[in-house]
Parts: sequence; C-alpha cells; structure tokens
Amino acid sequence: MDVKILDIDYENLKSYISGDNFTAFDIFGATKHEDGYIFRLYAPNANRAFIRGDFSNWEDIEMYKDEEFGYFFKYIKAKEGDFYKYLLENNGFRFEKFDPYANYLDQAPQFASKIVDTSFEFTDDKWLKKRNKNFDKPLNIYEVHIGSWLKYGKNLNILDIADKLIFYIKKMGYSHIELMPLTEHPYYPSWGYQVSGFFAFTSRYGSINDLQKFINLCHKNDIGVILDFVVVHFAEDFYALKYFDGDSLYEPDYKDLQYSQWGSLNFDFSKGHVRSFMKSAINFWIEKCHLDGIRIDAVSNMIYNDGNKNRGLNKANIRFLKELNSYLDKRYPSLMKIAEDSSSYEFVTSKNGNDSLGFDYKWDLGWMNDTCKYFEIDSINRIKHQGKINFSMYYFYRENFILPLSHDEVVHLKKPMILKMNGSYIDRFKELMLLYTYQITHPGKKLNFMGNELATFDEWDENESLNWDILKFPIHDNFKKYIRSLNNLYLKNKAFYEKDFVEDGFLWKVVDDNQNSVFVYERRANDSRFLVVLNMTNTYKKSYEVSFDEDLTFIERLNNLSKDFGYDKEKRDDIKISKGENLKLELWEYEALVFEIK
Repeated sequence: MDVKILDIDYENLKSYISGDNFTAFDIFGATKHEDGYIFRLYAPNANRAFIRGDFSNWEDIEMYKDEEFGYFFKYIKAKEGDFYKYLLENNGFRFEKFDPYANYLDQAPQFASKIVDTSFEFTDDKWLKKRNKNFDKPLNIYEVHIGSWLKYGKNLNILDIADKLIFYIKKMGYSHIELMPLTEHPYYPSWGYQVSGFFAFTSRYGSINDLQKFINLCHKNDIGVILDFVVVHFAEDFYALKYFDGDSLYEPDYKDLQYSQWGSLNFDFSKGHVRSFMKSAINFWIEKCHLDGIRIDAVSNMIYNDGNKNRGLNKANIRFLKELNSYLDKRYPSLMKIAEDSSSYEFVTSKNGNDSLGFDYKWDLGWMNDTCKYFEIDSINRIKHQGKINFSMYYFYRENFILPLSHDEVVHLKKPMILKMNGSYIDRFKELMLLYTYQITHPGKKLNFMGNELATFDEWDENESLNWDILKFPIHDNFKKYIRSLNNLYLKNKAFYEKDFVEDGFLWKVVDDNQNSVFVYERRANDSRFLVVLNMTNTYKKSYEVSFDEDLTFIERLNNLSKDFGYDKEKRDDIKISKGENLKLELWEYEALVFEIK
C-alpha cells in the first residue's frame, strides 16, 4: 500500500458520513499532493474500483479501499489538465463513472472528468465588506440564461458577453444578476435544472476560472451575483450519480420514491453522506466564486414528499435545509438565501424565527399567478377580480418576499409577458407598463427574466438569442426606456425599498373601488414619500379623487403614457392641495402614475 495517501483527517471523513460536513471537496475528488494527486471516491457498495486516464495511457489502475469508511483511494503522479474516469465493480458487474467531485466534465455524451485548478485571486474586498442581505436596500434582480442572452455562435464563453451584460445591467437599473444553473448538465434544454456534476461549471460556457473572472468583474461594477442551484434531484444519465456504486447510493432505496415528477432521480437526504455531499456542493460555489446569493430551486418538493402536501412533510429534507441555512448564516453572514417555493408552508424565511427553514427570502409565486391572471382578464370584467390585486398585501408580512416574473412565465406554450395582456396591440404595451409599475412599486424585492424588458412577442427559446432587433421598432424601444426609468426610480428612492417588510412602509389609499378598478397606495420611508396611481382599465376618468388630510405637493416623477415613452400625455405641473382637500386627477386609459409627495 502506498503510505502517502493515508494523509487524511478521519474526523472530517466521519462527519461526511454522518451528514455534518460542508467541505467534502477537500477530501474527495482529485486533491493536490506533492508532485501528483490523491484520488478519493466514496463508493461503499462497490467491491473494486479502478481509475484510468491520460496519466496511465487509459490503462486501468486499481485503487485501494478503506473498508471501514467505504471509500477508494490512490496516489498518482497526474497533472493539471489530465482527463480520467472511474471503473467500478459490484458483484461481477463493471461500469464506468465520472468523478462526482470533479470541477470539469466533458460535455455529454462524453463524461470524462478533468483535473483543474479552482483557485483564483479575487480583487473584490471592497464589495464584500459593504454587501448585506438587502432587507432595507434595493434588490432588483435580472435573471439570465447565459447561453441565450446574446449568442456568439455555437461555443459561447461566459466572458464573451461579460462586458456587454455588465454594462447593460448597470444602464438598465438592475442591482443583481441571477444566473440560471451553471453546474454541468447533460441535456441543454433542461436549462441546467437536471444536473450531473454538482461541483463542475458547465463546459458549455468555459471554465470555473472564467466564471470567477465574470463575478469579480460584476463586483467591481457594484453588481451582486446570485446562482440558481438544484438540490432536490439529479440527472439519470448512466455515468453520473444514478446507482453510482451499483446500488442506490444517492437516491432512495425504495424504487417508488426514486423518480421525481421531471423524470430525474430524487436525492435521499435521510442518508448522511447525501446531506454532506449537497452541503459541500453549495458551500463550494459560495466559497470559490464569492457568490452573493444562492437560490434553491423547487423548495416545495423538498418540504413535502414529491411536492404533494397530501403526502406529508419530508422531515429529512426539512432537516437538511435547516442545517444548510444555519451553517451559511454563520459562515457567510451577508449571503442571501432564497427559496423558490410554491407551497403554503408557513415557515420558510427566518422572519418566522427558530421554527423556520432559515431562508432570507421566498419567491411570492402567489403574487405572480394572481397578477398575471388579472391582466389576462378583459378590462371590462376586471371589476369582478379586484382581489387578485389587493390580496397580496393581506399575507405579505408573513414572509420576506421577492416578486418574480421569471423564465417560468415565458417558456414554451406559456406566452411572453406582452401576450398575457388583454386588449389591442397598443393596449398591451400600456398594460404591461402598468403591470411593471405595480411590481416595482409594490413592497418586496424584484426579479425579472431577461427579455421581459423588451416586450418581445417571442417565447423564450434556449437555442436562440434574445430578439434584440425588435428594438428598431419605436414602441419596443420606448417600452425598454420606460423599464429603465422605472428601475432607476426604484434604485434612487428609499421609499420603494427601505421599509419593504415593515408595515408602515405601505399604505392603501384606494383599495376597494370595484367600479373603476383604480388602485392607489403610498410607499414611505421616513422623509421619502411616493404615491402610486394605477388605472387598470381602458376607461377614461375625468376627475378621479383621492382623499388626504394634509398640506401637500405632488410632483409627477413617472407616467407610462408620457411623451418620453412615445405617447401623448404632457407632464403634469406640480399639484398642491390644502388640508382636507382631495387630490383630483385626470386618468387616461391604462395610466400608471408615480408622484413624489412633499
């Protein structure tokens, strides 16, 4: 036996098996040792294991097995850049596998792992010192699928679009970018949500060093980076985690529990090594890439068995999420932990104290569904559905919410946002401006998927670039200008973000006008006050009154129907009212107004 490879912390190994390890990437995979690498592989059910690669001219090298802890190991004089695979044997059957801890994998159908250096010298200390969870700061997220924001031929490196994307985000008034999953995934149309390599940056977009450079650039430009991460399931490709050592190592032992609703395999978080594997994977990306946030996908499928409330709580999954978030809070106090959760489970964010799962934010998918349904209704019939707008504030302060209009709303057969609006061609643009005014001025943080700001008539297609050519049409270019103005109004005025989760930061002024379908509310933060007026129908109101009992001046800061955005409305002069006098407004069809109150 080669004694060199016995240099291992067995306490660390024990914590991996018990489910308490967050740094298993320091144990398994290819770890640098003297003038070579130690390869370690957890495969307790395999009888034998071999490694083959560039360093052996692809001849098999048998590995040693530690029977007590169930892992194989071998020291080899390999070098950075070498490709390799494992060959496992279980009861006479032999099968090839990748390295679950590899940081680079060949693109499917190939699956060789590659030794890469994941170190990088970040220069973002200034950013890291000032960042926080943004509860009382602006958080306006631009969700991006790297492969289709702007295509440069078939092989796109993330750095190819870095300068253009960062400039665009700054100009458009977004504070953060959320990257759809970038871990290695065999099937491109899964958009990264069916993962094979949980420690590997997808080779479609370059290397992990390219991602690190991209994030460093974002931080230098005061842009935060959130990574979308999948924890509930994994791709079923034969060479990956499925029946990894000839038995159900990562998935449940019972076949009726193994498959998810997406045809992938569920992780079994009742197994300690599975908890450690995923805890370490998430910690790896945060530590190595200086992420500012992690968004966990499909949390409802973690909370309940198969995401079905009727099947009861999944206690093992809940334990995992609580342990994960507790560790991340201690290790990275300024990191945002975000749940994409469609359930009615009441203890998702830390706002609910010790009984919660410990997330900082939860996507408000109820708000998204109600809002989209409301705008799909014909204008004349919206009077019957006012609850789809005013209900959101009934439950809003129970959790810390993000209001999302994500990729899920504009994918195949779901229609782009502009076609969700009801009415004529021109009316659709006015209404979509109205919807986004409502989103940006409503309490809660914001998320919009790339292309929404263009009012494109195309559904998102991962194989195509966004339709930037559509901006040659003035109505689309003016819509984009409006979104930019709206975003910058949000970023520059604390009334819209400082008291998002404090009840005195929002006040309904008109909430139950079921005859006119007009909503009016104030956003407040100490000396900053704004009034938002939304005429949700195509009905003109000659003199619409809003009651006040103060001496006030109303200064128009934004109007979706103004000449600035291709319409005819002149900017209003400042409106002054005395105590006891009502504010009187002429409201055009589908008009959205934002006033600063002095």
